[in-house]
Amino acid sequence: MKALALALLFALSLYLLPYPTHSTFNPIRLRTTVDTPVVDTDGDELRPGGAYYIITAPIDLYMWPPGTELKLEWLDWASKCPSDVLISRMSDGTPITITPAADPNASVVLPSTFVSFKFELPTNKLCVDRLYWEMHESPNSGRVFVKAGEFVSNQSNQFKIEVEPSLNGYRLTYCPFGTSRCHNLGGQIDPLTRAIHLGLNDFPFVVVFKKASK
Repeated sequence: MKALALALLFALSLYLLPYPTHSTFNPIRLRTTVDTPVVDTDGDELRPGGAYYIITAPIDLYMWPPGTELKLEWLDWASKCPSDVLISRMSDGTPITITPAADPNASVVLPSTFVSFKFELPTNKLCVDRLYWEMHESPNSGRVFVKAGEFVSNQSNQFKIEVEPSLNGYRLTYCPFGTSRCHNLGGQIDPLTRAIHLGLNDFPFVVVFKKASK
């Protein structure tokens, strides 16, 4: 009962409390070498270049309902391309490809290694190269969240996938270049639109990977 009460209290805090800025996060040190590849919901090894939906892990029901997915959205109409990376509860995620930073031609994706994420969706010529994940700091709120943009070396390829065996899933992290520390990626609520952005958060969005072809 105590664990359930704490989980409900945290879920409620998503809507009542502002998210902390990046300066208040306690970075976590992660393993750097793991030999077991990341697997998808079918138990198959994650393949670089393959398209996957990133969805909530089944056991993460205390916070995210089944079907919650990551999607690329166009909330900033001043932008010429869609750039907002949202945690959507509408089961309408956007496929993503994952590329190992050390070896783009690798046959599998390993956890605890640097990777880049890129959305896969039809777009115009102007936006076709602006689909990579990058970190963006809001000048108004100081929040740090994921946006889609052009590939930038030592920024776009600084993400990791970490194993969460107790939750039967994975968490996503961002590791600033030149440091040995990484930060969890979780939900950040936009106070104006109430949209939930993917951004730095001590409470990670625990996920699994589902083939986009299914």
